[in-house]
Amino acid sequence: MPRAALLSIAAFAILLPLTGCGPAAAPVATTPPPPQPAVWTGRVRFEARDPTPTGASQARRVLPARFVRVRAEAPDGTPIAEARTDAEGAFRLEATEAATMLAIESTLEHEGIELAVTTDGAGTEPHVFRAPLGTPQAPIDLVVRDEHAEAGALHILDTMLLGAQAVQAWTGETLPPFFAYWGRGVTTVWSFYTGERPAGSGRYTIELLGGEPGQQHTTDTDEHDEMIVLHEFGHFVMDRLSSDSSHGGQHPRGFQIDPGLAWEEGRATWFATMVLASPLYQDTIGIQPTGQLRVNHDLERGDERDVRGIGSESSVAEVLWDLADGAGEIEDADEDGVALGPATLLEAMIELGRRPGAHPALPTFLRHLVQSGRVEATAVKRLLALGGHPAELLPEDDTSRWPLDLAVPGKVADKIDGVSDPAPSGGPPRPSNGADAVKVYRVHLEEPARLVAMLEIFGSGRGQDREDLDLELRDIRSELLDRSAGQGRFETISRRLEPGWYLLTVRDGGRGNRVGYELRVELR
Repeated sequence: MPRAALLSIAAFAILLPLTGCGPAAAPVATTPPPPQPAVWTGRVRFEARDPTPTGASQARRVLPARFVRVRAEAPDGTPIAEARTDAEGAFRLEATEAATMLAIESTLEHEGIELAVTTDGAGTEPHVFRAPLGTPQAPIDLVVRDEHAEAGALHILDTMLLGAQAVQAWTGETLPPFFAYWGRGVTTVWSFYTGERPAGSGRYTIELLGGEPGQQHTTDTDEHDEMIVLHEFGHFVMDRLSSDSSHGGQHPRGFQIDPGLAWEEGRATWFATMVLASPLYQDTIGIQPTGQLRVNHDLERGDERDVRGIGSESSVAEVLWDLADGAGEIEDADEDGVALGPATLLEAMIELGRRPGAHPALPTFLRHLVQSGRVEATAVKRLLALGGHPAELLPEDDTSRWPLDLAVPGKVADKIDGVSDPAPSGGPPRPSNGADAVKVYRVHLEEPARLVAMLEIFGSGRGQDREDLDLELRDIRSELLDRSAGQGRFETISRRLEPGWYLLTVRDGGRGNRVGYELRVELR
């Protein structure tokens, strides 16, 4: 056989086991290489506006997004890595090359402070701004423009951080977790503090104006009104660290309102001005040039057209400002001679709030400052005179000017007037919560008992005759416990209570009433 034929047979014999009998070999699967580690660095900032006489400024400041949460995300939104920015808004994200998006969340945790700005009232959904990550080699410099609502959320968050840091510096206290519910086109009536939400959660909240949908340039939205954000945050501060003398309601300037409401609103305004070290308390509507100022209150110079006294929110804010200014970097333009600083005043508020039965108004606080040795009475009297405030705001003794203490059993007679113009205390009448339309009495129970309060109206008690009065029972922190609001000459509350301090409120029962009454209380 030729040699070439033998070679061909041999080659066939060798290949036969490989290609003939038995099952075919399974194909080998190829595994893609895992995503490689990658590091992104950069900083996050946002645009903010300032108040002007014609609304929020067209000019924009660029501020660092301090201590906020940032994430690297996959294309489907899956989080891959997380970090927090520093005081300059800088961050470092250690992720993988699978990450394609950068997410900035309106939440922060810093030195025990926990804050958020959310799109829902339950505080579970923070605002999130997303942008492409780019390549790891290129540092990120992201500025969230004000055209995006997330810029407003970041401004609110940073403003609340200023307030929380001020409280830490002045008192050493770290406040409970807190969030702001805000979105453009969400709340359109008013900004307000809503307390603990949900109840029992240990988390507190405010709701802030977002303006009419799509009308940021002409309606009231508060994301850039730092004074308003801090005013509402101030209610939270006082609620948690001090006392609560307010039964709520709107509080326009120029009215003598319920002294407890005036105290709480005035000191919240004072808190805001102290944090920002400016006496100019301003609230904008819209954006230049089509906007305006809803509020423009200079606490240092006051307003001669405004009312003064125990029921004046302006008196509270201005007197507190004058007591504190001149200390540190807080300028004192009128040289009132007192410079206690915000830390001293807040310390005194906390101290006063811990007293049994504490339910202060401005006179109570001024008396406490003098009695505790923080300031001389002569200095306070001079300060009041310089600001045009009545001298009786500083009491000569410890008798409470408001609320009035009522012994149990006991009785008191007085008059409600939500009609007279001007009101007996000055300014226009205000039936809902004017100083002359609401009378508050403090009672003390030393042991468990049934408290019976009987209000006799010296008239028909009917709204059509403008002689309708209502009776309320509240705890010492102004929470409503019971109410009697009928049409007739008598209103009665009977309730079993634990030992403690309580408030009985006689108030105008509608849109303007003027009539005398007698309130009797006893235990059964």
